[in-house]
Amino acid sequence: MRNLTILNQGVVKAQSRTYPDLHIVASQFDVITDSITIVFSSEESQVIEVQQFSKTGEVLLLASFPTQPQDKILSFAHQSDVCKLIFVFEKGDIMTATYDFSQPDPDTTIVEIVGTIDCGLLAASWSPDEENLAILSAERNVLLLSRLFEPIAEKFLNPNEITQSSQVSVGWGKKETQFKGKGAKQLERERLALKHAGLNIDSDNAILHDPTVSELHSGTLSQFDYQTCKISWRGDGQYFAVTSIEEIEPDVSRRVIRVYSRDGELDSCSEAVDGQEENLSWKPQGSLIASTQRRFEEEIGEEVLDLIFFERNGLRHGEFTTRLEPGSKIVDLDWSSNSEIIAFQLFNSVQIWTTKNYHWYLKKEIFTSDEEPIEFIKFHPEKPLKLMICTSSGIEIVDMTYSITSGPTASPDDVGMTLVVDGSTCMVTPFAIANVPPPMSLREIDVDGPIVDAAVSKSNSLFAVMTNDSVSIASVDLSTIVKGGKHPEVVTSIPKDHVCELGDHLRQIAVVKDNVIAVLFDTKVFSRIALIDVTDVLVPVVVHTLDVEPCKAVLMQSSLDWNYLTYETVDGSVFKLEVTNFTSSLIGKFPQLCNRFGVAVISRDENEVDEPQYIPFGVTANGRLFMKGKPLCAGVTSMLLTDSHLLYTTAQHQLKFVHLVNNAELFDESGRENLLESVADENDERTRMVERGSLLVSAIPSKSLVVLQAPRGNLETICPRIMVLTEVRTAISERRYKDAFLTCRTHRIALDILHDYNPDLFYGHIKEFINQVGKVEYLDLFLSCLLEEDVCETKYKETSKESGDASDKPAKTEQEAYQQKLLQSFQEMTVADQPVKAQGKEKISKICGAVLNVLLTPQYKQKYMQTIITAYACQNPPKTKEALELISSFTNEIETEKTVQHLCFLLDVLKLYKISLSTYNIPLTLVIAQQSQMDPKEYLPFLQNLHVQTDLRKKFLIDTHLKNFEKALDSLIQMSPEESENLDDEILSYIVDHALYKHAMKLYHNKDKGKFKSVQKAHADYLHSSQIYSEAAVTYEQLGHIEDALECYTMANKWNEALMLASRPELMSQLEDTAERLVISLSDLHDYSSAAYIQYKYLNNIEEALKLYCKDYHYGKAILLCYEEKKVELVETVVDPAIGEGFGIVAELLADCKGQINSQLKRLRELRAKKQEDPFAFYGEAGENVDTPDNVSIAASETSTKESFFTRYTGKTAGTAKTGASRRTAKNRRREERKKARGKKGTIYEEEYLIKSVGRLIERLEKTEPEAIRLIEALLRRNMNEQAYQIQKNYVEVMDILKENVVEIYTMNERDRERIDERGMVYLIPEIPVPTIKDFAKLNVLDY
Repeated sequence: MRNLTILNQGVVKAQSRTYPDLHIVASQFDVITDSITIVFSSEESQVIEVQQFSKTGEVLLLASFPTQPQDKILSFAHQSDVCKLIFVFEKGDIMTATYDFSQPDPDTTIVEIVGTIDCGLLAASWSPDEENLAILSAERNVLLLSRLFEPIAEKFLNPNEITQSSQVSVGWGKKETQFKGKGAKQLERERLALKHAGLNIDSDNAILHDPTVSELHSGTLSQFDYQTCKISWRGDGQYFAVTSIEEIEPDVSRRVIRVYSRDGELDSCSEAVDGQEENLSWKPQGSLIASTQRRFEEEIGEEVLDLIFFERNGLRHGEFTTRLEPGSKIVDLDWSSNSEIIAFQLFNSVQIWTTKNYHWYLKKEIFTSDEEPIEFIKFHPEKPLKLMICTSSGIEIVDMTYSITSGPTASPDDVGMTLVVDGSTCMVTPFAIANVPPPMSLREIDVDGPIVDAAVSKSNSLFAVMTNDSVSIASVDLSTIVKGGKHPEVVTSIPKDHVCELGDHLRQIAVVKDNVIAVLFDTKVFSRIALIDVTDVLVPVVVHTLDVEPCKAVLMQSSLDWNYLTYETVDGSVFKLEVTNFTSSLIGKFPQLCNRFGVAVISRDENEVDEPQYIPFGVTANGRLFMKGKPLCAGVTSMLLTDSHLLYTTAQHQLKFVHLVNNAELFDESGRENLLESVADENDERTRMVERGSLLVSAIPSKSLVVLQAPRGNLETICPRIMVLTEVRTAISERRYKDAFLTCRTHRIALDILHDYNPDLFYGHIKEFINQVGKVEYLDLFLSCLLEEDVCETKYKETSKESGDASDKPAKTEQEAYQQKLLQSFQEMTVADQPVKAQGKEKISKICGAVLNVLLTPQYKQKYMQTIITAYACQNPPKTKEALELISSFTNEIETEKTVQHLCFLLDVLKLYKISLSTYNIPLTLVIAQQSQMDPKEYLPFLQNLHVQTDLRKKFLIDTHLKNFEKALDSLIQMSPEESENLDDEILSYIVDHALYKHAMKLYHNKDKGKFKSVQKAHADYLHSSQIYSEAAVTYEQLGHIEDALECYTMANKWNEALMLASRPELMSQLEDTAERLVISLSDLHDYSSAAYIQYKYLNNIEEALKLYCKDYHYGKAILLCYEEKKVELVETVVDPAIGEGFGIVAELLADCKGQINSQLKRLRELRAKKQEDPFAFYGEAGENVDTPDNVSIAASETSTKESFFTRYTGKTAGTAKTGASRRTAKNRRREERKKARGKKGTIYEEEYLIKSVGRLIERLEKTEPEAIRLIEALLRRNMNEQAYQIQKNYVEVMDILKENVVEIYTMNERDRERIDERGMVYLIPEIPVPTIKDFAKLNVLDY
């Protein structure tokens, strides 16, 4: 869909300096210095002169030297990196001229002949990288030379090579089993027909042609063949092709294309083609080799010239007709560097061809100034749209750009009108009316001669088509363009001399409104714009001609609203031209030339209607998007403007939208670059992924359509979310709910937006919403698809409000910051005063409730009964009982069954069955059960049994079946004794079976004390069996079951209560046994003080009591007991040994703690030092293999189980990383947990394990500190001062070590806190808080 527009057509008038009247014989683009190198010569002078022309106009004379008479340059190369000029002459000389880069002077230039081939040369060509030179000698030898002219290979063009087939025979199979195709079967049928026709024809030997196979060619030469040879290289320089004429048999010759590798090995020879000519050009991309063929076309009865293609293997691969007049000659072919364009060099013009969708378009025919014959053409090696055309008097440099000629993109004229140029045909397609894929089109406009440019009017009914000789005006009625099948008719034609001088170049055309045509043309000095009034189409009048000074105009187009003209000059300035008063004004300037631009009318906010600003947007050749002089984004591939959005595609294959209305970001004056380059949320409506390489063709906002073209040429019409949502929001605001609903339904947009965009409007017009939507199915769809989220804050957040939020702009001054703060606080207050939107379940229930309030009224209820059921079912939680009650009120069985089916579709039928059963409506339950997948054997016997039961027994059975045991117990208790013989036993058994003790006690409380106590006894037994001994004991004691209470108190270690009960007279015999059991259980719980009290008080065992007190480090109580019982000798025999034993335990603990701290601190320092010195060796395995021999591979294999640097932290191998699969199976997770718990040395868990180990040590020391203090006091009282001193000193030392190093120990690197979850994602474990180390409570008497 893209056309080619000429930006500039400059002429370099070069003149020789060292010898008069030399003409140009060769030229080359110099990529390094961005200049043009020109070679002058003439047959008479025998002098070569080389000049270099730079962009600034500076001309350098590089060399001037004599040559052999009547010699011709076959190849010229300028290797500017080594300041060397290389000439290859037809007579065989290879000459170099080395000049001084700093001061070029022909006198100091060193000219030398580096080699000579005596027989002469036929062709020569350098490889694209200028590393190899391919030469074809007159003796038909192909020579390959290096950059330093060293021979690489030499091959003779052997005619026998042509007959050697490169086809491969597999050598198996029979003739009868080979596939022959339709053509062979058709031949057999024709032979049978001839055989039985009665004609004297040998049908078996008759020569018949297979229609499925092309005719074999003998390679007949064309009469227009120049009989020359050519060489062409592939773009990567790995292969080159040579075309030459070979004599196959005596007096029989044909043209052959040979393909050689870079090393000089023959790769293939082309098949014979009748009428093939000498042209040769290899597509840089490498897939095709282009040549020309002249053949006779039987259908039209005249000779045609085709461009034909070969593959590298020499086989034909397509062609197309060049549409040239019979007898025309294509002098040469050349491809652009990106392989998108092929240029034909004709006698005095150049044709530019491009291809899409397997169709070749003639986009331009460029004529030379004064129609001089063309010497040669060349594309720029890096800029694919820059072309050099050389004549004998000068060089023309043509700069082109791609452009899409489209109609208005603003409503109501946005029909997606697109014009495509193909030779003398302008193809017209309005995509909003008929989406016709290229290379076809809906309608065509045919003119005389190749089209230069085309344009369409605002109403899409007037077309202006410009050729090199005239401007044609065509018109068509848009309403009949499809149904009437009418093509636009050319109603008038304006000759070139009525618009400009005959020597001027027509370049571009545009239509303003419906009555003015603007024509941009170049004179020899500057550009001019002619305005033609076509109010009367039959009598066009040139009303004004504007001189564009001082810079030439490069692009011209109509404005966005088609009401004025805009044009860009070569310096990046953009002007607006009023067609009414012919005044031109500057509206902006780009920092550099933009190849595509548009002008939008933008206001800073919606209230600034009186003073709109004309803002130009442009995209440069390297993909930078500018707004005036401000860069917005890089990597832009195409751009389009509508009245409300800027659309552009990026190199990341995204289509992006920028709001043009109320977008404060566009007026950001903070100096930030690339304002639009931000990472958008995945739900951002302004961004959409598109097919790789897609470009914008047209936008149709009124239908929410955007048309894109993929690289291969096919079109894709999409409905971007932002356009669709804009349409939906507008419809909601205008209360056109049905239009909004249908749009959402068509484009699969969540229907919640109908409510979420403006809840107050929705609830205020809920009846209007129902009336507009109308259909029951539509309302059901709306209610059943409701989401808990607010879609206007998640999926469909409105970005126009977001971009226009002034509080988000960065403040530049303190005053602005203060004002911004006030604005934010005001907004927060305003939001706080507004009613909060219902969210989640509340939102859905509120919407369903609002709908129900309307539908339950008599005028709606009958029609929308199904919707009412839907509204009940879609609430969260569903109001299933209300829906079932409504259904149970139906009298029509068919209606009931239909409604039940609908309800079963919305909800889980098994849950419905249970809920219906809980309403005790057996017939409705049966209907629901029949809609389920349950076996009738499961529910029919049960439901049949319910019919014969009393109401209370029925409720009891149903609630028991539904496991509503409390409700079932209520029904069971309400039964009369007559309904069951052993009702009390049944009740108690039911209570015990289902553990309904609390509910039963609630029912019997203050009603029936006997039954209440029975339940209490059963509850106590239940608590005892559940090992809740304390509560069971209290209950037993309350009921008077003393022995059971004593047992439970003992089991619960409630020794006070147990000994109290055992002290009763009736249980005195169990006192000693109870006391002994309590001592054992309390000792197991380390409650030595309580056990000691029982030993002394109830068992009279003072020595055991002393030992138990000492175990608990209560030495003071033990000594006091000795003195109270007048047994002082026990202090030395029992207490003192216990104090010594306690000293040993605490001293050993302190020694272990001190050693553990020192060793773990040392290990932590080693780990962290190793990590700092060589992180890879620490985290990976590389550091362990430093001594591995050179001939032994240490690379990890795919099946290796050794943990690598990659797998250690990602949990994936190189293979699983590519697929996204995780190695975190359950077995691996358990293994990782075990490694983490062990803190194995050398793993990533070791540091964390060491830190946590120190934490456990600190907790143990804090817990032991009170016992250590009591031990020290006891040691002092028993005159063991040295031991007391050692304990206090060691304890203080351990605590001091911890206090000094605790921060170092707990400081963990972020890298070491990385872990991998089950999905293979990296996360950080929480930081381990640094504990506070308290000082040890030292005794002053030992603090020395």
